[in-house]
Amino acid sequence: FSVTHSKLVLSTPFEGDTVHLTRGFLIVDGQMAGERVCFIVNHWPSRGAKSPVRVHAAKQVRALTDSLMRTDKKLKLIVMGDMNDDPTNASMHKVLKAKAEISEVGADDMYNPWYNILAKEGKGTLFYSGSWNLFDQIVITPNLLNRDSKNKDYSSLKFWKNHIFRRDYLIQQEGQYKGAPLRTKAGGRWLNGYSDHLPVVMYLVKEKL
Repeated sequence: FSVTHSKLVLSTPFEGDTVHLTRGFLIVDGQMAGERVCFIVNHWPSRGAKSPVRVHAAKQVRALTDSLMRTDKKLKLIVMGDMNDDPTNASMHKVLKAKAEISEVGADDMYNPWYNILAKEGKGTLFYSGSWNLFDQIVITPNLLNRDSKNKDYSSLKFWKNHIFRRDYLIQQEGQYKGAPLRTKAGGRWLNGYSDHLPVVMYLVKEKL
């Protein structure tokens, strides 16, 4: 990926909230496999703040995506980061319009390949209070999709597949947090781990001419 330019866009504060202000968004614009690709990198307010704060963040990201796509209809745009919301939450599914199925994705929507991983498979990237959440997401614009499942065209850059990167060394193997991502520390004790979130991976491919 060759970066053409990057820009930090400061968010507008959520009215009345002086603790959980919506964080800024990093826009990285460049070339991938000879095509223009733009990333909007996010870290939305934590669950210490209530849902409307993340809905507010989603509205701002939606405004950014709409603005960027108006300037270049062919732009391939990727929104990614720790959203502190699941794919099924209103901020992602309704406001950002990140749909669960390729068949549902309209011209102004995005595709969220993580939706069914959580909703149907019950898999996530962080474990809290006995259940998995999937806050770490990568969602894409329609021009990165193959609509025809039988005759897939990779002459231009397209989505291929995605998965949660899960390995034994990333998982707590014993104790109170067994089965959860292996944190660096918990309960005041150093665990020599990596993170309380698991990484996510998405593959984009293009035929080599």
